[in-house]
Amino acid sequence: MHTRCPACQAVFRIGRADLEAAGGRVRCGECSAVFDARAALQRELPLRPPPGAPQDAARQPELGLGQPESPARARRTASEGSLPGLLISEIESEAEEGPARTRTGWHLAAWGMVNLCLVAALAAQLLFIQRDAFAQDRSLRPVVAWMCDVAGCTLPSLRAVERIELKRRQVYAHPNVEDALLIDLTFVNNAAFAQPYPMLTVTLGDLRGEPVVRRHFAPREYEPRLGREARMAPGSPVNVVLEVHDPGAGARTFDLDFF
Repeated sequence: MHTRCPACQAVFRIGRADLEAAGGRVRCGECSAVFDARAALQRELPLRPPPGAPQDAARQPELGLGQPESPARARRTASEGSLPGLLISEIESEAEEGPARTRTGWHLAAWGMVNLCLVAALAAQLLFIQRDAFAQDRSLRPVVAWMCDVAGCTLPSLRAVERIELKRRQVYAHPNVEDALLIDLTFVNNAAFAQPYPMLTVTLGDLRGEPVVRRHFAPREYEPRLGREARMAPGSPVNVVLEVHDPGAGARTFDLDFF
């Protein structure tokens, strides 16, 4: 079927399904006038424009006007310029979908930013709480140093207890104290950097390896002259003499751990 715009007399094709979907209301693609297409339906395409109609109306049949089989088809054909009419229902639906789609995009972007900020805050909190451990990683240490500058915390010292090597050990009876032993130790820092003095754990055990006596020594205990900021220089040996209780003949093994 064909319908004619009462304002500019432009003629375009229209289908029954489109009329029912739009309630008969259409907008002219030539002059943008809104009218009821059902009231202007024509079974045959006019070959000549009516009196007083614009000259362009006579050339409408030569434009190759397409039948809009569906709303999607109507929109696509209209964008190509081959359909001078659009259904009002399609125009209204596009106007409603546009802002809704924009709002949805903004909501997704906002939620993405909120989630990103939450993840960043959680990572910063974890880094601050575990800064002693993260500071030992050479790649993360600059980040921890920057964080401590901002937060006012103290940057933990580099530690590599596994690089401390026990060079010498001797265990013998104390010459001046009964039921006491002297443990003479020498250890060295093999790391490439100075590090804090370690805590020493001395264990005397029986033949099965079960501990009989275990004693922990803080740096200030085995070397009272050490200050709080004292560090072991790389490659420099450290000699320590420890006094422990003699557990008797049951102690046959000796073990030393650095912490």
